[in-house]
Amino acid sequence: MEEITTLDQMDHLILSKGTSILFKYSPTCGISQVAQEAWESFSNQENQLRLAQCDVLEARPAARGVVERIGVAHQSPQVLAILDGKCVGHASHYSITVDQLKKMKELLQSSHKIAENQ
Repeated sequence: MEEITTLDQMDHLILSKGTSILFKYSPTCGISQVAQEAWESFSNQENQLRLAQCDVLEARPAARGVVERIGVAHQSPQVLAILDGKCVGHASHYSITVDQLKKMKELLQSSHKIAENQ
């Protein structure tokens, strides 16, 4: 898993071809800690998608840069499903669960297949 700490790294993640899931969190937030448990459980089983995470306190410019690049309002914690530079799904706060992350993976995979066939 990739740790995003700079705006350049965030740009590279967002602008890369393919599928990725980004988890943004605050280490001082109780809701983020609950979401991080789901994220870690999911990411420990995942080997097909590019996964990245960003500490919104330590890497504030990178975390805020997502808003400008893909137009999704900043939340924390937040998970973004990214396909070829576009956000195709997102979840925040208590809606970040292992089941929701699996649904995001399925969405990315089906969207990627559709994009490949066009």
